[in-house]
Amino acid sequence: YDFLDLFKEALQQSWTKHADLTGDKLPAKGDLFNAVELILSKETDDVRWGDVTLKTTDRPIGKNTIGMVAWRIHMKTPECPQGREIIVIANDITFQIGSFGPLEDILFKKASELARLEGLPRIYLSANSGARIGLADEVKDKFQVMWVSPSDPSKGFKYLYLEDAEYTTLAKNGSVKAARNEA
Repeated sequence: YDFLDLFKEALQQSWTKHADLTGDKLPAKGDLFNAVELILSKETDDVRWGDVTLKTTDRPIGKNTIGMVAWRIHMKTPECPQGREIIVIANDITFQIGSFGPLEDILFKKASELARLEGLPRIYLSANSGARIGLADEVKDKFQVMWVSPSDPSKGFKYLYLEDAEYTTLAKNGSVKAARNEA
């Protein structure tokens, strides 16, 4: 949420510089910047999220329940004094270190689609700790790693996988939902 204050400060500095160069009067601060937070219409762990949409909210800072936030911002700049809209998406490092999980991915996708649909600039402010595999503890230790070079793990990995027997056991109790991918 601190990013909004940085936008406001940069916008004010831009207007101050413009006024110094042109002699124009500064517009009222309250008219320069308005941000409306965008949230998911529902939060679900079901990755079939075609029916999830964005809605606006006016909640207090820090009440988000996922590690990503998005806003529709209307701002007046010296270059566009009548105002323009942008979509800003940012990781919230105060929530699970801003890591990406399924819900963060959905919010990112939906806000990006909105920007494209409406022809608005989209700004993504990345401040995160990477991907978060939201797994039950009984699943985490069953994953196998297909290393790029098994003798040198520092070269990274190609993918994670489950052995057939482990998958069958975990699928029976609903711990995993997956499709076979022949690599």
